[in-house]
Amino acid sequence: MSMVSVIIPVYNTKLFVEKCIRSVMRQTHHDLEILVIDDGSTDGCSECLDLLAEEDRRIQVFHQENAGVAVARNRGIDAATGEYLVFIDGDDYVGERYIEALYECAEKNQAELVICGLTFVDEKEHILKEIIPGPYIKGEHEEWTFRISAVCSHLYRRELWDRYHIRFYPGERGEDMPISLFFSTVCDRIATLPKNDYFYVQHASSASHNFAGLKKYSPPYHALERVIIKIQTLNKINCFEFYELFVLRILGTCYFTLGRGASKQRARELSDYISRILRTYFKGFEKNSLTRLQSGLDIPFAQKLAVKVLILLVRTNLLYPVLRLMR
Repeated sequence: MSMVSVIIPVYNTKLFVEKCIRSVMRQTHHDLEILVIDDGSTDGCSECLDLLAEEDRRIQVFHQENAGVAVARNRGIDAATGEYLVFIDGDDYVGERYIEALYECAEKNQAELVICGLTFVDEKEHILKEIIPGPYIKGEHEEWTFRISAVCSHLYRRELWDRYHIRFYPGERGEDMPISLFFSTVCDRIATLPKNDYFYVQHASSASHNFAGLKKYSPPYHALERVIIKIQTLNKINCFEFYELFVLRILGTCYFTLGRGASKQRARELSDYISRILRTYFKGFEKNSLTRLQSGLDIPFAQKLAVKVLILLVRTNLLYPVLRLMR
């Protein structure tokens, strides 16, 4: 049995963090190192983490000044020594067989990346939504790599992060998506696990409840372009059309979610960025056969439609005018 490094960034989640870490301590896969990065918490998290570390020798706590989740995760990656990496956010929790099931799937399929499902719950553990991935088939059904793009529901072979010199880019919203794009494109062996034992907690102080779009957050402009350049320099792409579709999905999320209600300046910046990325790196994006509404991919119709509309708006140079109408 190989060791798994569990990376847990924590920032002011005192109400949730003990439950999170104890769910990891109870894992049936015992060969773990639990790397907890306290990102400058001011609510008493630090003391709680130190007490938990005294209970379990597998826990290592790193205290740092507040620098954001990307920097915290990168510190965990740099410290990790396990064969595999798993990310868990400090206000979420996992089922007892979560890591064992991911590990067994990776070993069985000799996978470099395993993607599993999510269960969205409230603070009282009431289930709000469940997402369970279907099968991954290279070149035919790769859609679950972008339908579940949160790194917290993935298991990675650790050596890939150093082989490709890949880390999270700090200071931008949506830091998971470029990372997921990169690994979905370059990993030789990817597997999905039809389980949803990662519990994503929706609470009043979570980012999703305090979302302010471009008024507060910067999309992953730099991270996404850096990853695109890295991928195309490596010239190692599982399926170009799925890669292109993943990029369209990221840009569509930025446009239709982050862009709503943006100021003139931010709307212009986002519109120009989307147009430049597609016309520079994906010159044939309008002809991607996977963007057909009848493509047969396991993607909700609304998400397929969003990609089609984005392509139309780029082609007709209407990205900015339409975005200004989206209040």
